Amino acid sequence: MAQKRRYRGVRKAALIILAALCWLSATGQEVKVDPDSSVIQFPGSRVGIERFASKLKACRKSSSSIVNIWHIGGSHVQAGWFTSRMRHNFDSLGHYPAGGRAYIFPYPLARTNYDKSYKSGYTGEWTGSMSSNPNRSMPVQPGFGVCGIAAYTSDTTASFGVRIPGFFSRIHIMGSGSSEDVLPYITADDYTVRCRRDTLLSGFVADLPFETDTVLVEPRLKDGEHFVVTGILPEDNGCGVRYVSTGVNGARTNTWTSRCPEFEREASQIHPDLVILALGINDSACPPEQFNPERFKANYRKLLDIILSQAPDCAVLFITNNDSWRWSRRRMVHNDNGSAVRKAMFELASEYDAGVWDLFSLMGGNGSADAWRGAGLMKNDRLHFTREGYELLGDLLYTALMRECETR
Repeated sequence: MAQKRRYRGVRKAALIILAALCWLSATGQEVKVDPDSSVIQFPGSRVGIERFASKLKACRKSSSSIVNIWHIGGSHVQAGWFTSRMRHNFDSLGHYPAGGRAYIFPYPLARTNYDKSYKSGYTGEWTGSMSSNPNRSMPVQPGFGVCGIAAYTSDTTASFGVRIPGFFSRIHIMGSGSSEDVLPYITADDYTVRCRRDTLLSGFVADLPFETDTVLVEPRLKDGEHFVVTGILPEDNGCGVRYVSTGVNGARTNTWTSRCPEFEREASQIHPDLVILALGINDSACPPEQFNPERFKANYRKLLDIILSQAPDCAVLFITNNDSWRWSRRRMVHNDNGSAVRKAMFELASEYDAGVWDLFSLMGGNGSADAWRGAGLMKNDRLHFTREGYELLGDLLYTALMRECETR
């Protein structure tokens, strides 16, 4: 009986995948995704994933344990469907309790898409900017952090609110104001408190006398003042699996290391046990002769060195690029760099004793994006997935992790 329970999470995820495959078959498209082929490969040592697996098993047995997983990427991560599916699977399929969210951002302020697993709204006028493609019209240069995005306002009526799954009694608002007098106010229920300067992170912090899941943030600016928000960190005491996702549309391997001055300081608060790196699709959006694998790997090393300096025992998992198309002179052409990115990631994995989840091969390799679009799993751009496609990826990756962490 104990052995049956041990495999329950894998079996349930596999059933979901098989159901999805039945639907794909019914569409008449040639999409072949074998759940048994969704595995993590290790060109080097398994020591990192074995360490993570031990922590995950301890978390399952103890209600006071916590495991932190940090998923970094571009638009696939910002969209939220992929990472939300992973959280759902950990919480419901594997019987690991949800452990909070850590860093989030009120994306509507920047008028961009975002993870719908939490709520956010705003009043007033805001201007957004992404570290991957900075908005040159923003009056100030924001100090981007792990969220890689910022929003600016000089509107005296501006405010924003967030509601997240889980409860917290302390909240950090990363960002800056035009002067020392700009200290935002936090309201929860009928209680309002003015933030103080944060000594831990660049920005502001407030303590509440009770736990809440919803706050209103009001800069309460005067004429001539401005306020910039670059992220939110609600502090919670939750245990279980905390799945942190930080993704920015258009992000490259050097986005956080070259354009986010607060990245290292904010990364120190995540304490990842596993980091999932899904960057490369934007680095490779160029003709094959312009893609430089050595530069690509050097950029990844800079990012990894920062993360591992904060969490030296962290396991590392690379996700290879999906087969895709790219823009070229106002039209879409096939991205021929998928195999080169895959090779570079396997070389990095050997260097860092990391794992590789080979999405490129799992899809079917070069040209497979067409079939995935025909099956309703990719959008017409053959670059991004549909919601159904992202959720299938979440099921496949979860299954691969459970095979590695629970069945060995």
